[in-house]
Amino acid sequence: MANSSPKDKYVLVQGLRGSDPNDVNANIVAVTGDGTNDAPALKRADIGFAMNSGSAAAKKAGSIILLTDDFSKTVACVKYGRNIFDCVRKFLQFQMTVNVVAMAIVFIGAAIFGENVLTSV
Repeated sequence: MANSSPKDKYVLVQGLRGSDPNDVNANIVAVTGDGTNDAPALKRADIGFAMNSGSAAAKKAGSIILLTDDFSKTVACVKYGRNIFDCVRKFLQFQMTVNVVAMAIVFIGAAIFGENVLTSV
């Protein structure tokens, strides 16, 4: 919500987060702000991005201080971060699948044949 009032930002963050802060199904909310009046929304959000040119109160309330105020660079960084997270998740899923199958083959082979099925050769 660009150019909204600080109270509207806070109400939106509170509504998206839900009433229970420990709810695992709640939305993850990120807020950007630069003024003293944005501090409550920055503090209530899961991740508060304070602008470098903003007030000291916003910088203190935010969990991350952006060094540049160019929002297009911030969006590009978020896209790269999501891509890296997705790649790591796919890699770990592949590794877990391969390792579970290998352990099952070794266990079943040891139970049926009484010897190691998978060896270094």
